[in-house]
Amino acid sequence: MSLPLAPPEPTSADTGPVPLHEAYRVCEEIVRSHYENFPVASRFLSPEHRIALAAVYAFARRADDIADAAAPCEERLRALDVIEEAFVRALDGAPDGPVFSALADTVERNRLPAEPFLDLLAAFRQDARDATYATWDDLLGYCRGSANTIGRIVLAIYGIDDPEALRESDHICTALQLTNFWQDLGPDLERGRLFIPLEDLDHFGIAADHLAKAASRPALSRLLIHECRATEEHYERGRRVVRRVPLLLSLHLRTSIAGGRAVLRAVDRLGWRVLQRRPTLSGVARAGVALRALLGLDA
Repeated sequence: MSLPLAPPEPTSADTGPVPLHEAYRVCEEIVRSHYENFPVASRFLSPEHRIALAAVYAFARRADDIADAAAPCEERLRALDVIEEAFVRALDGAPDGPVFSALADTVERNRLPAEPFLDLLAAFRQDARDATYATWDDLLGYCRGSANTIGRIVLAIYGIDDPEALRESDHICTALQLTNFWQDLGPDLERGRLFIPLEDLDHFGIAADHLAKAASRPALSRLLIHECRATEEHYERGRRVVRRVPLLLSLHLRTSIAGGRAVLRAVDRLGWRVLQRRPTLSGVARAGVALRALLGLDA
């Protein structure tokens, strides 16, 4: 089933500004329906921080759905331009709909800069073009826009600007993004998207159009082990960020890190079989993630 080009927000409200309690409620519904681990992690957040993060994630989800839509590249790019224009209008005091009403309030209330949101949209434009990445550095550049910006927005919401915390947050966000790439390798290939660096395919002797073929399975498993090891290095280099932030945010981050590492281990075990079975965390596994976060076993 293809995604709609501009997913409707789950609300009956007309366009234009929306009462804030309703706007934030809609954002939390969007988050709960798309981010399987967020409801567990969000229990560690204060209500004011939880709704602020929900507004940010709902905005990102809306733009990401457009970038991933089953529509021509030109249409997706035009739709992202519309999203950017709506974002700018919202910051100028004319929000349209619940997501932008909540986001404008979050930006104003927390004095957030606009640049990270624009960087995020720039990354989504790469998705809309179905871009491929020649080198590992190119892929990390994409992660800086698509993932690290979210981490920096989260820290800004908490008023954290410590350089070490920012650097370590970047590593964790990159690791989580890379984990998602390897987790979604099968579905991405089906829709013509590839995030494995072309230089890595060449190193392991795999042609991009042969990734899903049986003859490539042994090499693909070795390649995924290589990518998982590189991803784990980012988790390791960023793990101390949980010691530089307030307790409730630390628990939220510990949960995200533990969940990401659990999925990464599953990818490592499955190898080429990720093409057939997308690794996810069961309810029991998510409970274990929360427990490990509380005990500080993954940081």
